[in-house]
Amino acid sequence: MDKLSPEQIKFYHDKGYLVIGQLIDFESLYTYKKRFLQICNGLVPKGTMTIAKEPKLKESSNNPEDYVNKIQDFLCDDVLVTYVEDPRLFRIVSQFIGDDIRGMHSMLINKPPGTDEHPPHQDLYYFPFRPADKIIASWTAIDVVTYENGCLYVVPGSHKQQKLYAHDYTSIDNKMYHGILDPTAALETDRVHLEMNPGDTVFFHPYLIHGSRPNVSKNYRKSISCHFASSDVTYIDVQGTVQDVIAKEVVQEAKRRGFEASFADVWKYKSVPIKPIKSHL
Repeated sequence: MDKLSPEQIKFYHDKGYLVIGQLIDFESLYTYKKRFLQICNGLVPKGTMTIAKEPKLKESSNNPEDYVNKIQDFLCDDVLVTYVEDPRLFRIVSQFIGDDIRGMHSMLINKPPGTDEHPPHQDLYYFPFRPADKIIASWTAIDVVTYENGCLYVVPGSHKQQKLYAHDYTSIDNKMYHGILDPTAALETDRVHLEMNPGDTVFFHPYLIHGSRPNVSKNYRKSISCHFASSDVTYIDVQGTVQDVIAKEVVQEAKRRGFEASFADVWKYKSVPIKPIKSHL
């Protein structure tokens, strides 16, 4: 995939998302899955990565794959960072936000059986940088993703309002899993569910309302994701806005880890410039 068609670009701008089938190869996906297991089982150092756990599942299993729900901030990991540096991603991302790109937020998401839904939210809520049109997310299925095992859902066109909704804890209490408080923002009838095969990748706008279903199957549902931004984004002060809630929580979490940093500084420290690796060119 070198150049998106005018129809694909229009779809993204109209709907707020775009799915590209079989973008990432099986060998790469297997490498990411194997690395996830090495990290969550303590076989390799986690460094500055965060290992997030599903509290209710941790009580009933000693196997980390049964309760680790994601590894965050893997841009420092030599293996997982190859996803972010993949030129197949870069070629698409650059058509929306330009060639001078930074990786901002990276996650390998594991959704074990019994995992709750991720409530509807907007990714821009978590970010103190603008403009929104210079930010884009990629989300790649590692496993088969179905309605039963917790596929993503989106509210097409919701990004066009350019409205950032108030968020806070809603149906679940996982750390920083804030959801939109307005119950009409993501009605079931407005949702489009994205069932995907391994390697399929969805790109979406940070204003887009989306979430994911609970995993009611007996299988794991893994995916890998990164938010990219143009290097010329501007950092803003979110004090007194709907982002104040998450900003205070992020600052408190940094303090708990021994760092004194503002909301904007946390994101500046985590981001890295992205250059595509030469494989797959």
